[in-house]
Amino acid sequence: MSYTISVAEASSLPIARRLKRIVERLLKQTVTITQHDIGDLHLIQQADTSVIYKDQGIKVVADRSELLSVAVHAIIRDFLGELPLGETLVRYQQEQRILMIDMARKYFSKDILLQFIDSMALAQFNYLQLHFSENEGFRIESEVAPEIVSEEYLTKNEIREIILYAQQAGIEIIPDFDSPGHLKQILRTHPEWQLQKKQADGTLERDPAALNICDSEAVAFILSIYHEYAELFTDSTYFHIGGDEFVDFDQIEVYPELRAYAKTHYGPEAEGIDTFVAYVNQVIEKINQWGFVPRIWNDGFFRLNRSEQVKLTKNVEITYWTKWNQNMAPVTTFLEKGYPVINFNDNYFYYVLGENAGYSYPTYEKILNDWTPEMYPQQQVVQLTPQLPGVALAIWCDRPKAQSTAEVWENMTYLLFATMQKLTTVFAKREQIETIINTYFD
Repeated sequence: MSYTISVAEASSLPIARRLKRIVERLLKQTVTITQHDIGDLHLIQQADTSVIYKDQGIKVVADRSELLSVAVHAIIRDFLGELPLGETLVRYQQEQRILMIDMARKYFSKDILLQFIDSMALAQFNYLQLHFSENEGFRIESEVAPEIVSEEYLTKNEIREIILYAQQAGIEIIPDFDSPGHLKQILRTHPEWQLQKKQADGTLERDPAALNICDSEAVAFILSIYHEYAELFTDSTYFHIGGDEFVDFDQIEVYPELRAYAKTHYGPEAEGIDTFVAYVNQVIEKINQWGFVPRIWNDGFFRLNRSEQVKLTKNVEITYWTKWNQNMAPVTTFLEKGYPVINFNDNYFYYVLGENAGYSYPTYEKILNDWTPEMYPQQQVVQLTPQLPGVALAIWCDRPKAQSTAEVWENMTYLLFATMQKLTTVFAKREQIETIINTYFD
């Protein structure tokens, strides 16, 4: 059997080519692409619209940014025999659907990352965040500092292949390099740049994972790494710069260098937290200058037991993952201050290998039955607005040997579909999703 995809605009041809791959693998049919208004699937670009029309064939009318996702939505529902005749409106409650992969603690090959991208495209996710630096590993080739790279890593050419493949699937890559904490892998080769912590007996001991942000040479080195990957990920809109778990923010006083630096540079009322915020602001400014929208984790900012003299710049977006500590600011604090906030709800969306740190693996059923798009960490409920543009699932490889990358891929694919269903309010049975996955990846 043959299947025809037609496009109304030549600019839709790359989308048609991606759909060709999906139809061939899912429907097991050969596919012809044409610019004539005929055939089984017709694509039309139209701003601010997401509509499927079904009669003899299927017509998809959508903004170019969502045309691929809406067309995939139509193909899958038609495959399941659940696409009704006539008009079907498609609305994703959140415009950004993100998957984050911790490829730093655990090595993910190029091939398995391409397979994740295939799953994301089927589940209509549109951003892949690659967390490539951690305490336990650094997984992308570096010419600036080759000594920091792990034994298993991806070359820059492999990353370029991943970026191109993702673009063809309607997915944008978000590079993710976390500082000034989570830097043990980097600082093991530069121990002179480790921040000193005061022990109970008054002696100072170096913190192996925390950067001495009072040292201009250390800061310049980290900025040079950011710049190297800014040049690699030039097609990306966003760059995640971390900012979480730098130190125990409730015990920041035990880092005397931070406090002394703050008093010298930001005034007698300043404390160690101000040195931290100033560093993050400096990184944000650089990332802005290089043409990206920076993002940071929420846990270190506007804490209820701190009063910063240095304020977090407004030129950043917040990825809100937790409020496990009573002193962490609620979601509403960031909204009231005007920051866009992305929902990385750790209660539902943190897939932590080995179920470390008290986490249990999220499940397809838990997301479908218990989570709603208005639900943020620790049961904070916030009505969706354009200031809350996205939701994200995150794979954290705390115990990297707990599962193979293939096991992680398979389990995460179901979670992607569960989240997509809640964002479109179109529900399928798990057995139907299993049929889609098995047919496509057969």
